[in-house]
Amino acid sequence: MNTQSLRTVLIFAHECAPYNVPTSTIGAQRVAQFAKHLPTFGWRAIVICCDAGKRGAGFLDEDASRIEQSLREANADESLIIPTPSLPWDGLLDRWWRASMRGSSRASQRLLWRKPLTAFKQLTYGDYSSAWQACARRAAEIVTRFVRVDACIGEHTPDAGVLLARWFSDWTGVPWVADFRDPVLRPFPPTLRLLYLPRIRSVLSTAAHVVNVNDHLAALDQEMLGRPASSIPNGFDPDEFAHGEIRPRAADFTIAYCGNLNPDIQTIGPFLDGLRIVAAKLSNDCSRGVRFVYRGKSAAYVRDMASRAGVGAMVDADVHIPRDQALRILQSADALLLLSITGAVQQDKYFMHGLYPAKTFEYFGAKRPILCIPGDAGMLDELIRDTRTGVVLADPADIADYLLGLHRRWQEGGAATYDPNEELVGRFTRRQLTRTLAMLLDSLVPVRHFSTLVPNGTAALR
Repeated sequence: MNTQSLRTVLIFAHECAPYNVPTSTIGAQRVAQFAKHLPTFGWRAIVICCDAGKRGAGFLDEDASRIEQSLREANADESLIIPTPSLPWDGLLDRWWRASMRGSSRASQRLLWRKPLTAFKQLTYGDYSSAWQACARRAAEIVTRFVRVDACIGEHTPDAGVLLARWFSDWTGVPWVADFRDPVLRPFPPTLRLLYLPRIRSVLSTAAHVVNVNDHLAALDQEMLGRPASSIPNGFDPDEFAHGEIRPRAADFTIAYCGNLNPDIQTIGPFLDGLRIVAAKLSNDCSRGVRFVYRGKSAAYVRDMASRAGVGAMVDADVHIPRDQALRILQSADALLLLSITGAVQQDKYFMHGLYPAKTFEYFGAKRPILCIPGDAGMLDELIRDTRTGVVLADPADIADYLLGLHRRWQEGGAATYDPNEELVGRFTRRQLTRTLAMLLDSLVPVRHFSTLVPNGTAALR
């Protein structure tokens, strides 16, 4: 076994690239990028995640052998991602819950059973990810036979990550951190928030620290959960965009948006109305050269909205595509559409100061001007203004004027003006954000105490 020169943090993450489900791309990238950059700052990450292709397959002897082999062959100074399967279900309650989603031919009956089962399950031992926990624990036990673990992180959303990190800390005595990518109580209605708060406070009562993705959410976590908290935003990795520095001229003037679109908290209407004004002010030939490209789960919705706005011919909306393809579309575009939260959701205490959509930082990496609609009158507006990465507009006429200005420059053969505050943008690289995480871990494990080996070769735990 190789001697470790780095301290090791074990990370439990239900979703981690490249083994994640497509709907969890950003969260899965967060963990993978932490793992990539932590060795630069004195920490090696071992990430235990759930393999999306083996969910429900059960943990077999061959899975244990594969994990052991990967640990034997791993470089002790590099991070390692260990994918595992999950069980078909986790106990009788989980089995009933899963059956409630498909067991009745009548949707009303499914809803009648599923809602109370979901609430009871959430308040007792976790959400849909509970079937992964037994497999992750088995993998963690194998890890401890090969590696001295100094700290642990549990990724939240879903629940399994923090529950596993709490378990591992109780078992080994190492400090653990909860990394929240979203407000933990946000998905619940008010009554269930009151019921679930004591549960999550209890789970986190032994956590050394809590992390969230912006200062406001971190402050709420500290107040509500009673644990020290800080902010580590999502970011971007310049390496993913390096080959796009020289951008070929596209056949059309293109505005792009890749990813999920939630009509309940976002609105694309003002942008499409702006496109209609653009079409009216350009000749027919020119307007055919203006194109909005959308790729994501909401393609049918975008096509319908575009048709209603009378700009269906200017919109190319299609289904979700792999991440690498989405990044290439962003780099090849002339401008990037960003939809802020808007409407009643801004009255929620979690979003009253706005929100950074995770794709904001990928737009920084693509180095294309951002058109943010309609703005959140909060942290997102401030970020775009301070980084000089784009504009925030809400009125369709203003949107059209901005696009027409970009289009004129494009027709003249020039690229859109893009002069960001590079120093500020640079703070949001994944590497710099991982430095912050490493500094937090350093504060929890300030001195490296190498363990001795017990006779069977297992690293002695604290």
